[in-house]
This record gives sequence, structure tokens and C-alpha cells, in this order.
Amino acid sequence: MGVVITVGNNKGGVGKTSVACNLAVALSRHDKNLKILVVDNDSQSNATSILLGDRIDPNYTMYELLNPEEPPAPIEKCIYPTGHAGVFCLPNTEDTSILEVLLCQNISDSFHLLRDKLRAFALEKFDFTLIDNPPTIGMWLTLSLVASDFAIVPIDAGSAHSIEGLQRVLELIEHVQQSLNSDLRFLRLLVNRVDKRTLISKQILELVRTKFEDYHFETYIPLNTAIQQAEFLGRTIYEYDPSCRAARHYKKLANEVLTLLGMG
Repeated sequence: MGVVITVGNNKGGVGKTSVACNLAVALSRHDKNLKILVVDNDSQSNATSILLGDRIDPNYTMYELLNPEEPPAPIEKCIYPTGHAGVFCLPNTEDTSILEVLLCQNISDSFHLLRDKLRAFALEKFDFTLIDNPPTIGMWLTLSLVASDFAIVPIDAGSAHSIEGLQRVLELIEHVQQSLNSDLRFLRLLVNRVDKRTLISKQILELVRTKFEDYHFETYIPLNTAIQQAEFLGRTIYEYDPSCRAARHYKKLANEVLTLLGMG
């Protein structure tokens, strides 16, 4: 029996996609018996590009899975192996963005759409399902939270703005837990892109450790040229430089996630 984890924040540029993709590969490298699914729930399709490139059938994506005006595509056809052992991806496409208008017409039922289409299959077939989300609080993040057991919220240690909207994300998680998915739990904050040479990174680390004492990962992800280059090239850090500092921190993060969930 697996777990489903939302990776989300309402701020762009905090590294949600990078976290979802690199954590998935780090988990698979920790234990070759693990099977991990990355769900690209963002119509910008960055996770799809990183993990699959153009190796997808355009007839089997999130659009075909969630389109309420057409018979749903079989979910097993919408899931593709990546170039990483044990890691799979459910891809997205720009077309999915237009579904929001249709879903809002029957919003109470739509909130459970991703859960109904994905959750049972994901729990049966995968040890971990990581859902990457767009940088907004709205329909898509709510769908993701309703389908999930846990939420990870990345923040950018180089930007005070990533802290500003944090309370709204935590309030949404609490609202979904109370009204739509009582099984949902806020797992941890993840401080990303930490540069301990800068005052802002030190201040944000201290703020998180003080204000969210029991709700942050001990592991942080450092600002690292290798990971910036990997993101630019549309790759995971393990394809670009598996021995770099950021890759070592993702290994620690995978270990911490497994320990927190009693799977270590």
C-alpha cells in the first residue's frame, strides 16, 4: 500500500517541479524495489519535460484522464516509464488548462475528480506518488490535496516572497483536511535553494526552524550550480551530476521522508 504526496505552494519559482522529480529519483535510488509515480498536475508540463521529454502519446495524458466531456482514458495507458529505474510519470499538456472552466461548472464533484481517477490505482501499483502542481491556490492544487495523504511545501530560501503566501497554503491544507479529505496531513516544509553565504538564506532558515519547529525537514536543498544547470537543460540532478552536493542532499531528503513515514 503506497502513499500519495502533494508538492505544492502558491508561489512560483520555489522549485516544486525540481523537488518532485529529484525526490522521486532519490527514492528510487535508495531502494531499487520501490516504484514511484510522478503526476504532472501543471499544464506547463515541466515535470513531463524533465522525466519524459517528448516520449508520450498525446492521446493519453492528464487531459484525457480528467476531461469531463469525454470518456476517461484508461489510467494505465496514461502512465509512462521514465529513464530512471522504478520511476514513472503521468504527463500533462497545455490543453489541460482549458479544463478548469469545465470543472468549475460542477465544482463540488470536480474536487474529487483526481482522487477518483488516480488514487486507488496509485496506491495499489506504486509505493510513492508525488503530485507536482502549478504555482497557484485554486482548482488544481485542491484536486491534488483531495487525492493525497500528505503535503510537502517547498519554499525558496533566497526570496522573502516565498514566505509571504505560506500561511495561505497552510490554510488551504487545513480547509481540505476539514471539509474534503480527513486523511490529509501536512508533512513538512522544505527549504530549497539555500545559500548560507547570504543573510536572507540564514534568516529564512532560522525563521522556519523557529516558527515551524516540528514541521520542517531537517534536510534542506542547497543552491547549487549543478542543479541550476540541470533545471535549465530539463534534467534531474542525477542525470546531470549525481555526485554533486545537491544530489547528496536529495539522498538525505529521501531518507528523511522514508523515516518520517515509517518506511526507512
